[in-house]
Amino acid sequence: MFLNEIGQPLILDSKKTYSPYERHNGPMLLTSAAFQEHKVPTSFCDRIIGCAEDVARFQRVPGESKQDYVYRIIRPNEPTEIGNDGNTMLVTLIPAGENDVGESCHLYYLKTDYVRALIVDNLTGYLDFIPKAGALFHRALSNGIDVMYIDDIYFESSDDESLEQREHIYAFAQLIRPRFLFGLRKNNLPQNLLDLCVQKYRGHNQQQTQVSLTL
Repeated sequence: MFLNEIGQPLILDSKKTYSPYERHNGPMLLTSAAFQEHKVPTSFCDRIIGCAEDVARFQRVPGESKQDYVYRIIRPNEPTEIGNDGNTMLVTLIPAGENDVGESCHLYYLKTDYVRALIVDNLTGYLDFIPKAGALFHRALSNGIDVMYIDDIYFESSDDESLEQREHIYAFAQLIRPRFLFGLRKNNLPQNLLDLCVQKYRGHNQQQTQVSLTL
């Protein structure tokens, strides 16, 4: 998953053609998509960001270990400033437990001067990671998440993993109530999922989020 100059993420699809205005040549954030077949931007900046475990795992992928990448390891729940094309943003890696095969799941929280965004990778269905996620993320939940990005590939299939992830995504979106929901691959999302978004943050939404921090 690659970022553009203002921190918007995208998983490129080899079957799609992207215009110059859709270039995402910034850093790659290591999510589960990085360990699957993926397309790399033509002008990729060769910077890769992730936790120590994911960086080590990515370096073992055949072919990737020979690339001249610059790696940036970020620590869980610690906001890290990264620059991209003259812009800066804060990136926080939020551990979210382990999946059924023992692989770590996590979210990325991105904060710029204008947007609070949450990038959701795999979810486990458990929310006990939220109280441990750090003060910056807790404040973001209290103030409201502007945009939540999810991997829309789970809505393109009906296998067991996809169905399970859909259930987790619906539950998490209902809790977070972002203003907007977008797919990381720019596919259309179901309307009943989009209906979980709120266009204005009201006091009761903030109170519900604050209560969730005590779960």
